Amino acid sequence: MTKEKPLLSICIPTYNRSKYLKKSMDSIVTQDEFLNGAVEIVVSDNASTDDTRKVVESYLKKYENVHYFRNEENIRDRNFPTVLGKAQGKLRRLCNDTLVFRPNSLKTICSVVNEFKNPQPFIFWANGSAKSKQEIENVHFNEFVEKASYWMTSIACFSIWDIESEKVSTDFDGCQLLLWQVKKGLEISGKKDNILIVNTKLTDSQIVEKKNMSYGLFQVFYKNYFSILEPYFESGKLNGKEKKYLEKHLLFGYFTNLVALWELKYSRLEYSKTEDLKKAVWNAYRNKPYWFRFLLWYHLKLNYLRIKQQLKKLLVRE
Repeated sequence: MTKEKPLLSICIPTYNRSKYLKKSMDSIVTQDEFLNGAVEIVVSDNASTDDTRKVVESYLKKYENVHYFRNEENIRDRNFPTVLGKAQGKLRRLCNDTLVFRPNSLKTICSVVNEFKNPQPFIFWANGSAKSKQEIENVHFNEFVEKASYWMTSIACFSIWDIESEKVSTDFDGCQLLLWQVKKGLEISGKKDNILIVNTKLTDSQIVEKKNMSYGLFQVFYKNYFSILEPYFESGKLNGKEKKYLEKHLLFGYFTNLVALWELKYSRLEYSKTEDLKKAVWNAYRNKPYWFRFLLWYHLKLNYLRIKQQLKKLLVRE
C-alpha cells in the first residue's frame, strides 16, 4: 500500500545552529498537524561541524515524518533547492533554522494549502510584513512585488508546489547572487500572475548570537536584488514607479536600521570587512528626492539605538 504524501513539507536548510534548530523543531512536533502526518520536516544539513546531526537524530527516533540529509560539504545557498527537492509534500515551504512556529500555526497553514491546492497560486508567507490590512489576499504580479518588497529576500516567505519541484534540486540559478528564493519566486509568480499573500503572523524568529552578514549587505540586498528585478522592468512587467517605491522602501525599511547598527559596531552582527555599508548606501541614495527626510529619520534611529546601547551598559554595571 502506497503511503499518502504529506500535505505540507517544512524544509529547513541548516548549518551550525543546532540549538536554534532544536527550538524550531520543538515548535513543530507538538502540533496536531505534524502528529497526524499531514506535515513533515525535512532537514538538509550543510556539513555542520556542531552537534546538528545528533540533535536531529533524537527526532528521527521518535517520528517517521522527520527526514535528515547531510551534504558532504557546505554548498551554501544551493542547499535551498536541494532541501526542497528532498521533500514529498503537496506544498513545500522553505524555513530558516531559527524560525519558531506559533501554537496552531500549522492548522492555519494546512488550511490554506487545502483550500488552494487545486488552483495552486504562488503562495507568499508574509508573516505580517506585507503592506496589507487583509489576512489573506489574491493579487496580480505587480501588486505582489510591491507588497512583498524586500521581504521577498526572506527564505521563510517562499513556498513551491510539488508539481513545480520536479527539477528544483538542480535548479541553482540565483544561488550565485545569494538570492535564489527571489529569482525562483519571481519566475513562478510572473508566469502564473495568480498570487496569494498570507499576511497572518504564524512564526517568530530567534535572535542569533552572532549573525553572519559578511557576504555584503549592500551587494546582495541592493545590487543583486535589483539585478534580478531588472528584466521585469525592461520587459514592462514592472514599471518605473514600482522601482522607485522598492528603492525607497528598501532604504527606509531595511537599510536604516542596519547602517545604524553598522555605525555603532553592533557586536551581534558580523558585517563585511571590505564593504563600507554606510558609504555604499549614501552613494546610491544621496541624489534621491527624499534624501534629506531620510537623513532626519536615520539620525533619529541612530540616536535611539545609541541611547539603548548606553542604557544596557549601565544596567550591566549595576
